[in-house]
Amino acid sequence: MAHVPSLHRCCLQFNQSEMRLLNLKAGFLRRRAPDSPLSARPQPEEAQKWAESFTALMASKYGSSLYRAFLLREFSNENLEFWLAVEEYRNSKPQKMAAKAQQIYNDFVAVQAAKEVNLDSETRLITLTNVQSNNPDQHAFDRAQRRIQHMMERDSYLRFLQSELFLELVQTNQCPTSTGCGTNDSSSVL
Repeated sequence: MAHVPSLHRCCLQFNQSEMRLLNLKAGFLRRRAPDSPLSARPQPEEAQKWAESFTALMASKYGSSLYRAFLLREFSNENLEFWLAVEEYRNSKPQKMAAKAQQIYNDFVAVQAAKEVNLDSETRLITLTNVQSNNPDQHAFDRAQRRIQHMMERDSYLRFLQSELFLELVQTNQCPTSTGCGTNDSSSVL
């Protein structure tokens, strides 16, 4: 790592530290006893509902947190961060929308943004026009958000449904897949 510039090395160390914390949290979430009154871990039936649609997954606080943990482990969380930022933006007070819209655009939509999401040029231009209008409304990011959601539904959401994080939750027996005492048949999930 001696040849890595100090700023890049700092970011790598931050990412490694963040990943260790994330792995601890994900492990904790998976290991909580489902019958414990303090447990936030959902029953397998609830977790199986997440496989019905992306919307069902995002409607669950636990499900969306687990999906975020999955994406962070894959270093592909910018799409979800954008999607969540737009959801928060929609609930903003009208007088704060213009500033929030510009911030979301700068962070996610602008070419070479720090967390740039993959959008076609037409969607990017429509979004810019909406953001630069005199009074951007709650629909300024609709097209871009639909595109990003569609990409997640076709890619990372499907990978999440096949991940160990998800499969451990939907198993009817309470034995983690890592111990090898349960089946890992994902055909019943989908």
